[in-house]
Amino acid sequence: MGKIILCEARQAVVPYVFVNTQVEVYSYEELCFYIYNNGALLYEEQFQGKLVQWIKSELEMEALANELMEKLASGSAFINILVAILSAGSYYETAEIQQFIDKQELLELLPEAEKIKLKADSFLMYKRVLKAISLYDEILRQEDTIEDQRFIGDVYHNKGVALAKNMELKKAKLSFHKAYEKNQKKPSLEAYIMLLMLEGNMAEAEREAKKMQMTEADFGRIRMLIEDAVEDSGNTVTYTRYKKALYNKEHGDYEAFNQRVDMLLNQWKEEYREQVI
Repeated sequence: MGKIILCEARQAVVPYVFVNTQVEVYSYEELCFYIYNNGALLYEEQFQGKLVQWIKSELEMEALANELMEKLASGSAFINILVAILSAGSYYETAEIQQFIDKQELLELLPEAEKIKLKADSFLMYKRVLKAISLYDEILRQEDTIEDQRFIGDVYHNKGVALAKNMELKKAKLSFHKAYEKNQKKPSLEAYIMLLMLEGNMAEAEREAKKMQMTEADFGRIRMLIEDAVEDSGNTVTYTRYKKALYNKEHGDYEAFNQRVDMLLNQWKEEYREQVI
């Protein structure tokens, strides 16, 4: 469940945009919420220059901006910069801020591969799919040096999710298969079988499910989910636009066909650009 953010301070006219996630914040409270819940994505360069100026000019929190500039000039630890922001208002209580500090300290103690995975998982949550895939690959290039195979399996699984979201379904299927080999987790197996079904190869899906000892109940449940999803896909805006474009082409209305195709291409281009910024 999302958290309702009650804004007591000034609301900005121009938002501050966190470049790596493209999240826009308009208030002090939204800034605090972003910091508190995105520890793996925070880095010191984000909290210099533009952000300090935004806090001063847009939020009119001059005292906080001056404090941040002093800390930055003196080379204060990054956690002190974050705590200064979280402590400047009443959005988080002292105990919550201490929990944030503890979490950040634990994050610093994690092995590098686990830090990268947390960052990749956060990008995946924000639908920055290509960034996530790149980071998962960075971990998997070191696969031979990592002993925890269940961890590697989880990386393959999440990479599979990212690939599926990017419509690279064959690669996603292979990633889920590799994930199950490594982590032996039910969600990885189900994702693999589901993609086999989506390819229309029900016989192979049944063979693989039996080989991997999936229960008949789970197999039937996944098949019903696929059938429902295929039926529902016909109601999406993109698919409706695609069908209308085909109708225009079949009836010789090439001007309308070209317009609808251009709209689809522009939509997909924008979605792709969002992943590569």
